[in-house]
Amino acid sequence: MWILGSPLREFSYFILPGLLALAVSFLFPNLGETSLFYALLGTALVDNGHVHTTLWRTYLHPAERSSHKAYLLVPISLLILFFIWHYTGAPYLWNFVVYSTLFHHVRQFYGTSKWYQSLNKRTDKYSDACLYILLILPLIAFHFRPEINLSIYSERDIFFYPNTLGLKITVVLFFGCLGAWLIHEGMLWRKGIREVNRVLSIAWPVSVYSYCFFFGENMTQILFPLFFVHGIAYFGMLGRSLHRTQASRFQSETKAIIIVIVTAFFLGGFNSYLENLMLEENERSLLLMSSMTTLLLTPLFCHYIFDAIIWKKSHREAKLVFSTNQA
Repeated sequence: MWILGSPLREFSYFILPGLLALAVSFLFPNLGETSLFYALLGTALVDNGHVHTTLWRTYLHPAERSSHKAYLLVPISLLILFFIWHYTGAPYLWNFVVYSTLFHHVRQFYGTSKWYQSLNKRTDKYSDACLYILLILPLIAFHFRPEINLSIYSERDIFFYPNTLGLKITVVLFFGCLGAWLIHEGMLWRKGIREVNRVLSIAWPVSVYSYCFFFGENMTQILFPLFFVHGIAYFGMLGRSLHRTQASRFQSETKAIIIVIVTAFFLGGFNSYLENLMLEENERSLLLMSSMTTLLLTPLFCHYIFDAIIWKKSHREAKLVFSTNQA
């Protein structure tokens, strides 16, 4: 049972984009954020773009828009929060953004794995725990690496603590958990429980995280694969959910995905333009910088929060979205 209906489509959206991004980051480690390939394809279309495609299941979906007070209260609250946070110069704003993003990514991988469990009609809490641990430990190890000192939005937006002992302990824990998970899956295999879809939903993101956080040395090697593994998979899942929940507007899954990608291209491009303006080292008033920062972060966190609503099993459209019908 496959989320997108077939193993080929699954490979095209969930695995192939990450493989290509890993190959690019390995072959061209110094590609850099200023390159057209990285900036246009990785940042604008995939990373920033997928954030705005949630519009189709929320504000551009009248029945959904009127079903939840969050669609009014959340953006207003975020606008106020981020403006005050930036304008007052209160600490840890960008740390909050970075770690919220990482949490959001991990939750998508977890949600995908739970989706497969729903299709397989079997819950596996042990593999849930292993998935979390095997994704979080490489991230923790990254903070201990003595040769790494990167920032994404501003200086010190990642809490680095170079420590060789801490790195070694985290790596040992990672391989111990990896071994325990492999033994678990091996025992299930011997019992005849062979859930290839669920196993891949753990093995693939763990492989990407291991490469990025154990071995990545710059922004290209660390962020570029993460953009593609997260964002392209989201395009595929969103396209399928739009076709199932709004069939009158999206007569086919292909049409839905095309509209999603076009939306990502235009709105993601504008988002990237605003982000570049904000990060430029030109002198601007604090009021203007706070306003630009608020406009940048509010859609991002709306995406994080609304995703936690529309992809829940308790959501009013969940039966349509998570249906076992593979058509």
